[in-house]
Amino acid sequence: MVFDFNAVVERRGTGSVKWDFLPAFFGKDGLQPMWVADMDFKAPTEILDPIQQRAAHGVFGYTAKTDQFYSAVIRWFDRRYHWRIKREWIVTTPGVVPALNLAMQEFTEPGDGVIIQSPVYFPFRESVELNGRKLLDNRLVLKNNRYEIDWADLEEKAEEAEMLLFCSPHNPVTRVWTIGELRKLEAVCHKHDLIVFSDEIHADIVFRPNVHTPSASISRELADRTISAFATSKTFNLAGLQLSVNIIPREEIRRRFKLALEKLHLNMSNIFGIVGTQAAYEHGESWLDQLLPYLWNNYLAVEEFLRSRIPEITVMEPQGTFLVWLDCRKLGFNDEELAAFFVQKAGLALTNGILFGPGGSGFMRMNIGCPRQKVIDGLERLETAMNDNTPVVIDSGPANAPDDC
Repeated sequence: MVFDFNAVVERRGTGSVKWDFLPAFFGKDGLQPMWVADMDFKAPTEILDPIQQRAAHGVFGYTAKTDQFYSAVIRWFDRRYHWRIKREWIVTTPGVVPALNLAMQEFTEPGDGVIIQSPVYFPFRESVELNGRKLLDNRLVLKNNRYEIDWADLEEKAEEAEMLLFCSPHNPVTRVWTIGELRKLEAVCHKHDLIVFSDEIHADIVFRPNVHTPSASISRELADRTISAFATSKTFNLAGLQLSVNIIPREEIRRRFKLALEKLHLNMSNIFGIVGTQAAYEHGESWLDQLLPYLWNNYLAVEEFLRSRIPEITVMEPQGTFLVWLDCRKLGFNDEELAAFFVQKAGLALTNGILFGPGGSGFMRMNIGCPRQKVIDGLERLETAMNDNTPVVIDSGPANAPDDC
């Protein structure tokens, strides 16, 4: 089946954080939302049909994962990553961030050092701070328009750390780490005996010639200290189903992680998360293979538009994810002014780079997981704002966001 990614789906009125809560987060409505990391495409029919069939059954009692569920996961990892995982390694959680926090609570103590690599997905920093751990920021280095790990600094930070939170592919800078980089990472983690939580939720969205290698797949040594978190939520736009697949090869780490889940009675999963994940891994490959070139062409549209019409802003070539990283430093704004410029003058809801840590100052993250016309509309709004010479007005800020967001 050929999927029409140009089709516009009306998301307003569905409780969408991205669309319905703009005033709560940005202080006004009517913005073009290109912020929250979910896509504006319908999930494929091959996933929707099994969910609808299960809903039509009408009985929603306690539900466990079947042999078919585990087989679907195992086969997907074999096909897509050439990684042969075992059934007993698979542990599901209601999302990647809950798994990250659970792992941190189980394998570190208050005051222990936890490494992040900013600019990085902001719940990493929040989770370290909320759990009372010591934040150690191994800030990525921008070289030749590509972010790299500062290995000397990582060695230094690792001396006082118990855990590394690793983002692969990296959100927001879109790096797909090479096998060579993963082997260097392995050496540091082995030397300093670090537990690794590897967030690989964007693993399926990688652009050629880049290839995603699951961190734990490169060696038994790294596998034995790693919890790898995957999900169908980004790949197939199923974030609302709240199910992630965590791969934990080492029995002792897996036992402790599962016990921590059981203490909170979180070892069962949502019915539709189970059905949707299984269907995605069994039947979603053709849809994904069509999605990837569409997203790449969205990036090319952004690159060409900025280069020819807004040269003051540049976009980093993404290696993966449906997010692009805009370099706005030539505009000369501070971070508060930059946010106000995009919201007040351009009418765009993007994610301010500073939210991802100090390395994100002067950048904005744009979500291009949407029909191409919406990408063009957003860029045209930005062009109009660039031609508006009135001063940027910083307002008092948005209202309080919903408690469950």
